[in-house]
Amino acid sequence: MASFRKRGKTWEFRIVYKDKITGKRREKTVGGFSTKPEARIAATQMQSDLDYHGFIENGREVVSKYFEDWLEVYKRPYVKPITYSLQERNVRLNILPRWGNYQLKELNRTEYQKWINELPGKYSEGTIRRIHSIMNSAINDAVHEFQVLKSNPIQRIKIPKQVDKEEKLQYFTKQQMSVFLDGLKNPQKNAKYQHSRQYLYLFTLMSRTGLRIGEALALTWDDFDELRKTINVDKTLVYPTNSEPYLSTPKSKKSVRKVKLDDFTVKALKMHRINQKETVLKYERYRPSKDGVIFHQHEGRWLRTNIVRDFFKVHCKRMDLPVLSPHALRHSHAVHLLEAGANIKYVSERLGHASVKVTADTYLHVTEKIEDDALNQYSSYIEG
Repeated sequence: MASFRKRGKTWEFRIVYKDKITGKRREKTVGGFSTKPEARIAATQMQSDLDYHGFIENGREVVSKYFEDWLEVYKRPYVKPITYSLQERNVRLNILPRWGNYQLKELNRTEYQKWINELPGKYSEGTIRRIHSIMNSAINDAVHEFQVLKSNPIQRIKIPKQVDKEEKLQYFTKQQMSVFLDGLKNPQKNAKYQHSRQYLYLFTLMSRTGLRIGEALALTWDDFDELRKTINVDKTLVYPTNSEPYLSTPKSKKSVRKVKLDDFTVKALKMHRINQKETVLKYERYRPSKDGVIFHQHEGRWLRTNIVRDFFKVHCKRMDLPVLSPHALRHSHAVHLLEAGANIKYVSERLGHASVKVTADTYLHVTEKIEDDALNQYSSYIEG
């Protein structure tokens, strides 16, 4: 319902309404009309637009304001916290600096395509696809969910191919892995808790199971079945920057699994449990985890993923090895399994991949040994 008043020689109207996206009470005042009937006609038209679109501004909403509401109301309640964090970061760092001051109706296909074409010098093809996916999803909602735009001008945008920049799979050879782990057996200089061998056992477990770093850091002693020689993987640790850590479900349904351990890894975990207790007794400030976390900080809290990554890279340099990330241990385990002759389906299930195709596309082309062994097996079969 509109209200009217005269200000000086002109008339204005005010409409109070409920925002369709946020549910918040808002109001809109428009003035400068010569007569009250003129103001009444304009108010009727605006009220009609409001009833149809849910917004008074049909496409005049500023992109930055629209994204603020879209993320908070349409995304945060329905996606995992880590997914929301990644989407919010992409919006804040990549979309809004370029488009934040535009009105929704000012977005156009040609200008947007030019912007996408400029991104390959800055980002990988996968990152560009994620940025565009978020932008396209938001604008689609502006059309179909909130009806503040008549059409989506950035549909069917073309993402530039980057065939010449294929990323090389990072992994350690069997010999490099041995050097990496052997270097962790002795106390590190300047280490505060030199008796602890936590990183030796953490990286041994990851290299012999293919666990993701978040899966490994989320483990508790209850997940370790010494009798059956298994590790139960049903959660992952998420440790956002400048935020509190939390446990989340694994990457996919197939990621929930029981991973069989070899005798060497079982022994390593048992030695870690003993070393952990010895370290608690040796240092006054070293505390056990109240939740039975297998790998933790000295005060018993979750081990930070960024600290693990930093330590990993420093150790690579110390041992004169390629400077990789902890995820390279997962790749290394997969490659070593395949080089040893393991079945691709078994490797896929052990890693918790969504499908065997993911495993095959990632690893089967990696080393000459896998190819040579396959050809040798074929030759033996044909000529035998």
